[in-house]
Amino acid sequence: MRNRNSPNFRHELDYYNILGVSESASGEDIRRAYRRLVLDAHPDKNPHRREWAEHRIRLLIEAFDILGNNESRRVFDIHRKAAAKMRGEGEPFFFTRKTPGARALLILYLLTNKQEKKGAQLLVEMEEEHGSEYLREYLCREDYLDSLFLLAEHYIRQKNFLAAVERLRVFYHHECHSRAPRHYYDQVIDHLRNLYLRKLPGMLAPGLLSTYLAEAADFQLKSNDEVLRLHLLARAAIDSENFTVAQRAVESFDQINPGSSDLEELRSRLAQMQDVSLLKRKVCNQGAGIRGSL
Repeated sequence: MRNRNSPNFRHELDYYNILGVSESASGEDIRRAYRRLVLDAHPDKNPHRREWAEHRIRLLIEAFDILGNNESRRVFDIHRKAAAKMRGEGEPFFFTRKTPGARALLILYLLTNKQEKKGAQLLVEMEEEHGSEYLREYLCREDYLDSLFLLAEHYIRQKNFLAAVERLRVFYHHECHSRAPRHYYDQVIDHLRNLYLRKLPGMLAPGLLSTYLAEAADFQLKSNDEVLRLHLLARAAIDSENFTVAQRAVESFDQINPGSSDLEELRSRLAQMQDVSLLKRKVCNQGAGIRGSL
């Protein structure tokens, strides 16, 4: 841990941004933000990205060491304001700096100022160098989520639906259990409903499509959309030879849409699938018996 009596900060980092607090935040605000973010980044909560978690915690500790001490915070504020004046008040520092933190702020600026294409291209470059968690690491929660949403809407306009789904799924899994999700959370769900049910079918392999369609059950679907989801899920599961998922989907489809022509087709395909499966098992058992007698 850094020596608080001798402030030693990195000029390329904005510690306020790292902790997600404003320049006017009180000491208690800073402590609360630090504790919450450290808990969120704990390696035990991020077993599949421990390297990111450890780096994130080191960054949070560094920010708290500076902002959590009145004297080091005062010195940091002086240097921060002086650096802003040297760069010129009309041009934010992230226009010229090429540090990861400055590039993240530039991406946010581009996305929020109708330059989404440039922002998306720069993000791809930075993620290739720093990994898929790059933006989350260098932006506060609100800015990070805003960036995901703006990127997704840009990709939807470009008809790059897979890229849009990738960003929206990250947003959804980040916020689905939040007590105070972002105010446009419902718009994210609307986008995901439309993409999962109307854009991805025909674009993905059946097995992967089944995964997405299973997830779509959490999106509070209306009855007609749930009928469509189950129909698509049953077909995708049959095509990927996942009998268990297909059977459950057909049974659920029968409960909410009995007597439809689609149901008869699904039942017929499911029966064929079961017959083929039984035949394969029989042939396999016969083969094993022959080998055992030799």
